[in-house]
Parts: sequence; C-alpha cells; structure tokens
Amino acid sequence: MSDTLLLNACGNPISSFPVSTISWQRAVKLYFLDKVDILESYEDWDINSPSFSMPVPATVITKDYYRPKHHVCFNRYNLALRDEFRCQYCEEQHKYDNLTIDHVLPRSAGGKTHWTNCVIACKHCNVAKGSKLLSPRRKPEAPDYYRMAALRSRFPFQVRHVSWLNYLPNGQLKKSALV
Repeated sequence: MSDTLLLNACGNPISSFPVSTISWQRAVKLYFLDKVDILESYEDWDINSPSFSMPVPATVITKDYYRPKHHVCFNRYNLALRDEFRCQYCEEQHKYDNLTIDHVLPRSAGGKTHWTNCVIACKHCNVAKGSKLLSPRRKPEAPDYYRMAALRSRFPFQVRHVSWLNYLPNGQLKKSALV
C-alpha cells in the first residue's frame, strides 16, 4: 500500500497514472538521503525505534525537479483505466481487484505482454477464455497520454491523507474517497 504522496519540486504529483504515491518506508529513506522534504505527516502514526521517533510522512516534495514524462507505463492499473474498468468480454464494469490482464493472443501461442495484445478481463471471463483465441469487444491499442488523463478524472482513487487534497488537480478530486 502506498501511503505517501510524492510531489515534484514544483508542487504537482510527478505522475498521474496512477497518482504518484510511494510507501512510507521509501519516503523515510528518501528523506534521510536528503532527496525530499516532508510537507505533511500522519498525526496518529509514528515510526519508533529505541533511539528515534518520527511521524510517518503523508506528503513529500522532491528537492530536485523531475521532468514529467508524457508516456503511459504499461501496468494492470493503467490497462484497467484504458478499458474503463470494464471486462472486454462480458462488458461488465468491475472493481479493480476483480480484474485481470488477458492476452488476446495467449502467451502459450507466442503472444507478448504489451498494449496491443492485452485487455482487461474479469476473473470469470479470463478463466473461461483460457488459451482460446477470442476477440475482445474493443481492439486493444496503446493509449494516448491525454486520453488517459481524461479517463483518470472520471474514476475514483483512495486519498490516504487529507493533505493530499491540497495538491491534486480538481478533476481528480471529484470522486476521490478519503479513507
């Protein structure tokens, strides 16, 4: 679970797909390596050792500016976002945890793992399809950065700390859930 929002030196999240978050352990490591400053911390969550104590960072900002890449990385979350969390076989919309990556041309037949050969599928449809050659409802394609940005604003994500709301674009706040 990623508990710390990672901001670029300009104050914006480094990534939007998904929003750039890191584990609290990595945030603490970056802090001690003098690569980030802590902006906000969890009030009720501390790290303790025999000789040291500090609150867990909720929001950190990099000391150096990192040029944002307008490239969408291939991963399960981005694939689910591209396909709008909708199984490409039964067309039902599902929660992220119920979705799997399906290879249109199965790996057993030489199919590769990339945007143009993978779709999102519910667990039931993926098991039923197995290694058969079935066509998904939509032809898989590599997503455009700006299309993904528009899709991102339509789907909720978990905001782990109230301070994140100060740094996220308004479009991403519409349906965000504070946990």
